[in-house]
Amino acid sequence: MGRKGVVRRRVDVRRIGLLRLALLLVALAGCAPSVDPGQALVCRTALVALHPDGTHIEVLREIGDADARGVSIAYRVAEPGAPPRRARTACRFAGERTVPGGRDLVSVTVDGEALSPVRLFLLERYWTGKGADAAAAAPPRPSALAGDGLSLGHGGVQALQVGLAALTTGSLYGLLAVAYSLVYGLVGRIFLAFGEIAIVGGYAVAIGVGVALAASGLAGEAAVYAGLALGLVLAPLATASLARLLAEGVVAPLAHKPGHAMLVASFGLVIALSEALRLVQGGSEIWIAPGRVRGLVLATNPDGGLATITLTQGAAIALALAGALAAIVLVAKSRFGRAWRAVSDDADAAALMGVDARSTLVGAVTLAGVLAALAGWFVVAHYGNISFAGGLMLGLKALVAAILGGIGSLPGALLGGLLVGLGESLWSAFLPGAYRDVAVFGALALLLALRPGGLLGDAHPGVQRV
Repeated sequence: MGRKGVVRRRVDVRRIGLLRLALLLVALAGCAPSVDPGQALVCRTALVALHPDGTHIEVLREIGDADARGVSIAYRVAEPGAPPRRARTACRFAGERTVPGGRDLVSVTVDGEALSPVRLFLLERYWTGKGADAAAAAPPRPSALAGDGLSLGHGGVQALQVGLAALTTGSLYGLLAVAYSLVYGLVGRIFLAFGEIAIVGGYAVAIGVGVALAASGLAGEAAVYAGLALGLVLAPLATASLARLLAEGVVAPLAHKPGHAMLVASFGLVIALSEALRLVQGGSEIWIAPGRVRGLVLATNPDGGLATITLTQGAAIALALAGALAAIVLVAKSRFGRAWRAVSDDADAAALMGVDARSTLVGAVTLAGVLAALAGWFVVAHYGNISFAGGLMLGLKALVAAILGGIGSLPGALLGGLLVGLGESLWSAFLPGAYRDVAVFGALALLLALRPGGLLGDAHPGVQRV
């Protein structure tokens, strides 16, 4: 795994000699807690994944924690191209003794630095493994989750968790779908670049987190939250500036050109922005380390199953819904909204009444860029990572949502996003996940055949400009 995720690597881990082991046991017998063999095996297995391929590891000492819920391993490590050094890894477990083959790691700390929840999950799920004998064991409750929640049956907990997952992804898609509709409602053309603009916002958030971790002097978890707050300022500034530049240079000049000029140009922008991010930030994903994922238990069942929501997840959902609803209210109630509706209904008549259609369009694209920034913040805060390659699929899912709700209708776009999120969550819960995206885009094709105007649009629209 090193610093970029858990990958399978073979490392020659030298066994402790019998004499050294005997002396170690004599030295520790009277003064140190006993080491659980199962915990030590899991932690030793994790060592291999925590260092690059070709690393030589020599275990020096294993020390059990006083409460019998963890083990610390001191070892000598020689990574390729680096001088040998001493290191220490501490593993903490949910119970006093591990279930053979069980995945009950709750934290791993390497030289005082805790693995992020994402890296811990990957380590636990795909490296240390879970044996078939433990497959039926209920997973331990994460220590950072508070409360007992409602007592529900197995189906109730599953339904609640599926509904929460639907609200999470649906609010993200709905937020970006509103951005699409802000532009399409004015010019009747699809501008595809908002997914990539959201990724630009996500990188701004990741930079904010990095600055906070480096300069704040706070503990890791507090610094991450401070960085996310800083990102909430940096991301809209970055994406609004980028969106305004694109509006002035691309969207406004092509707004009323015949054919597919806008669609082709925006697809070119998707490729250009993606490649620019790859060249500037590198081809690897950027991960943040939020420390303990604090949150709330919403419900439990008699088998130990949990329905939970984390603080960052709740904040991301609230921010996405608030942003989408604020844009809807702005268009419905403000002076800008009156101009937007006038240009949308009849641009020529609006011009006769003194409405500047170009400035209205530039303002709409800029506002859509701010919504894309909130989507980028959502991705980093909730999923914990950002990649240059994620914008196209995110943008296409949001476009599906906008078409489903009735592209050009802002409330319809939000509704469409929630419905797409619900469909994805239900499919993932009960059907093979590999075909989920196939189902989403297949449903889009069916919708366009049966109701081209979407749910809140005209059932039988006239000739549409694309």
